[in-house]
Order: sequence, then structure tokens, then C-alpha cells
Amino acid sequence: MSLGVLPWQDIAKAVGDPVATLAHAIPFIGIIAGPFAALLGATILLISANSGVMSASRLTFAMSQFNFISNWFNAVHPRYRTPYRTILVFSGIGILQLVLSFLTPNAMDTLGNMYAFGATTGYILVFIALIKLRFTDPYAPRPYKVPLNIKINYRGRMVEFPILGVIGTLGISTILFEVILTHAIGRIAGPAWIILCFLYYAYYRRSKGYPVFGNIPRDWEAQQIKVLEAAEEYDLLEEYKQALAERDRLEAKAHVN
Repeated sequence: MSLGVLPWQDIAKAVGDPVATLAHAIPFIGIIAGPFAALLGATILLISANSGVMSASRLTFAMSQFNFISNWFNAVHPRYRTPYRTILVFSGIGILQLVLSFLTPNAMDTLGNMYAFGATTGYILVFIALIKLRFTDPYAPRPYKVPLNIKINYRGRMVEFPILGVIGTLGISTILFEVILTHAIGRIAGPAWIILCFLYYAYYRRSKGYPVFGNIPRDWEAQQIKVLEAAEEYDLLEEYKQALAERDRLEAKAHVN
């Protein structure tokens, strides 16, 4: 469709703002569509950056609560009630990435390399978590569930094995391999960041006497109930309690037999 608006040579020249250039070339409305596309892109970029800061800060805040990283991150601002330490730290890391990227010949290419590695790695972890939670937490309420699930017997209980989770893991793993193969900076900076974070994680867990590759015993069912109560998700809470009660009933019946 874009080639019907402009020749590919003109699009290739507009590497910094190809969408705005294409919009500007649309007959009759291009004079308005061009600036509007640029403004819309800037707005989306701002929203994405804000979402990135929010997700990174809340994720690390939760990790500190569960002893994956230092409790120093588990701090809420007395006035704004936000995890300000995690916001400051990861905003600082983002600024450092920008500074280092602009020291390279092509800053946007460098940032794209790192993003490609980080995004694909994140998607793989999501699919792995999907598969893992189906086995370790099968009773959690799931208002939405991905299709193509197979019911299997796992340690005496039925779990729904997600076929799409396996397909997604294999597919994104292939993309990650291609990213590592074709993105020079991504295959250096990405794994280096993961190794650095793992070394910090291992050091922190050992210093506190926690297992590096194991779990700290917790009452996850009570934690789940607490989360649902705090979120006022009473329908899901009732569904979860009924699922646990049914599980306990079946286990008691099995022990009697």
C-alpha cells in the first residue's frame, strides 16, 4: 500500500519519519495527515515510555516484596504512594541506555537491537510462566483462558496443558535465535544484562540465606485470596474458594478410599 503512495526510494530516504512522510503524500488530506501522524507517533511514544516506567517499577517493587531483590526497593513514597525508588533507579538506567546509544554510530539502530532482544526474551518468559502456572496453580480463577488446552492428569489432579503456550515458546525462541544471529549489539548487551542481573540475584539470595534455584515456602493460596480481596474481585474470590473446596473434597475422598 505504501508503494502506491510513494516510490520506495523516497520511503528509504525518510528513515527517521517514514509514516509521517507517507501520510503527507496522501492526496488532498496529506497537508493535515502528515503533521497529525507525527503528533500521533509522539503521543504513542510518550504513552509507551510511561507504561514502561510503570511496569518496570511495579514489577521490581513486587519482586522486592517476595525476596527476589533487595528490600530497599520495597518503599512507597509517603505523599504520592508510588514505588519511587524503583522508578528512580530504572528511569536512571533508561537514561544511561540513551546516553550510551547516542555514543554509537546509529543510536536508533542500537536501541532497536536492545529492544528486539528484550522483547523476545520477555515474551518467552510469559509463555513459560503460562505453562508453569497451569501445573503449580491450576485453581486460580482465569476469566480469560487461551484456547487449545488438553486436560492431563498431573500428580493425581487434572490440569489444562496449553498447546498454544508450547507453540508460542518454540516460535518466539526461533525469533530470539534470529535476533541474536542478526543483531550485533543485541547479542552482546542483552545476554550481558541478563548475566549481570542473575549475578546480583544469586549474590542477594545467598547473602540472605535463601535458595538460588529454589523457592521460599509460602502460603500462595492465602496470598491469592489476599490479592483478590484487595482488588475487590469478589466473584473471582468466590470462584477460587469453591475450586479449593472442591480440591480438598476430592483429596479427602481419595484418602478415605
